[in-house]
Amino acid sequence: MTNLTVEQLQKWYRNQLKKSSKDFLKQAERSYKIVESALKDIEELVREFEDEEADEQDMATSVRFAGKVKEIVDDFYVEQEITYESTELLQSEIQRFVQDLWEAGRRWIKRMDKRYKTLVKSLDTSLKDLTREMNRIQKLLYEYSWVKDLERIRGRIDTLHDLTFSKEVFEEQIGTVRQKIGTAEEEYDKAKKAYSEFTETSNVAELLSLDEQADRVSSILRMKLNPLKKQVKKFLQHDTGVRVGPAGQKALIDYFEDPYTAIVGEPEGYPGLMEGLEGLREALEKDRLSMKDRLARRATEEIDAIGGGSLQEFQSQAKEIEEKRRVYAGSDVYSKSKDLEMTLNEARKNLEYHRNDLLRIRDDITRQIEKVEDFKSRIETDIAKAFNEKVNIQVEVSLGPLLELCAIT
Repeated sequence: MTNLTVEQLQKWYRNQLKKSSKDFLKQAERSYKIVESALKDIEELVREFEDEEADEQDMATSVRFAGKVKEIVDDFYVEQEITYESTELLQSEIQRFVQDLWEAGRRWIKRMDKRYKTLVKSLDTSLKDLTREMNRIQKLLYEYSWVKDLERIRGRIDTLHDLTFSKEVFEEQIGTVRQKIGTAEEEYDKAKKAYSEFTETSNVAELLSLDEQADRVSSILRMKLNPLKKQVKKFLQHDTGVRVGPAGQKALIDYFEDPYTAIVGEPEGYPGLMEGLEGLREALEKDRLSMKDRLARRATEEIDAIGGGSLQEFQSQAKEIEEKRRVYAGSDVYSKSKDLEMTLNEARKNLEYHRNDLLRIRDDITRQIEKVEDFKSRIETDIAKAFNEKVNIQVEVSLGPLLELCAIT
C-alpha cells in the first residue's frame, strides 16, 4: 500500500494519468495542430476577401462576409491544456464553427462576383478539412472514453485538496464572528444593567404592574361578555325592527372587539353598553331573533347581571389604571423605560444573531469534514479500480479542532 499526503497524491496521480493516456494525448495533440492550422488558413482567406479588388457593391458584400467570418473565428475557443474534456470542447467548437460559417456562406456568397470563386473554393476546402478532423476527434473520444473517468478522479483529488486547505478560511470566519459575539455580549450586559438599575431606582415597576393589571381586567371582561357574543353578533347582523341609538350600536361593536378600551371610555354605569343590550333584550322578548331558548334565556340573565352592576367593579379598576397611566405619561419614566427595554431587546437579538452565525459555521465545518471523508474514500476506491493499486490518503490538515472553537458558552 502506498501512503500519500493530498499534495503528494496530486503529483503522483498526474504522473499516472499522463502515462495511461499518453496515446490519447499524442493523437489529440495532432488534431489540435490541424485545427489551429485550418483556422490560420481561414484567417488568411478573410484578409484576401478584404483585399480583393472589386467594384463598390461587390466590395461591400465581400467585406461584410469577411467581417462575419472573422467574428466566427474570434469566437472559436479551445483550452491550451490537452485533456479529454478540452478535446470534447474542441469537437463541439468545430461543429459550431462549421455550422456558423455555412450559414454565413449561404447568406453572402451567392451575392458575390465570380471573381471570388477561387477564395470561396479554398474556404470550402478548409471547412471540409475541419469537418473531417471533427469526425476523427469523435472516433478518438469514443476509443479513449475511459480517459474521461481517469480525469474525473483527478478532479476529485483537486477538490479534496481544496477541502482540506479551507482551514484558514474557517479560522478567519470564526475569529471574526467571535469578536462580534464579544462586542454583542458587552452591549447586552451594559443594556441589561442599565435597565435593571432603572427599574430598581424608579417607579417603573409600578408602570409594568399597570400593564399586567390592565391585561387581567381585559381578560375578565372578555370572559364576562363571552356568553353574549353569539346573541349580539346575530342581533347586529339582522334587522329585528328594534331601534337602538348610535351610542348603543357602537358600544355593542366596541365591547366585543376591545372591552377594556370600551369600558374605560364609557361614563360610570356603562350606559352605551346597556342601551345596546336592552335592544337585544327587546328583540329576544318579541321573538325577533331565531335563537334557541337556552341561548335566549342565557342572554336575558347576563343582561340582568350586567345591568345590576356585575361589570362596575372592573370599570372602576380600568379607569383607575388609566388615570395612573395618564399621570405617569406626563413624566419621562414611561418613555425612558420603553427606550431602555427596546435597547435591551435589540442587544439580545444582536447577540443571538451572531451566536447563530457561529453555529452556522460549525455546521459548515461538520459538512466539510464529512465531504473530506467521502472524497477520501471514493478516491481510494477509484484508484484501486483504475490502476489496481492500493493508496492510503493521509489528510494532514484536520478541521475537527475547529468545532471546539464554535461552542457557545
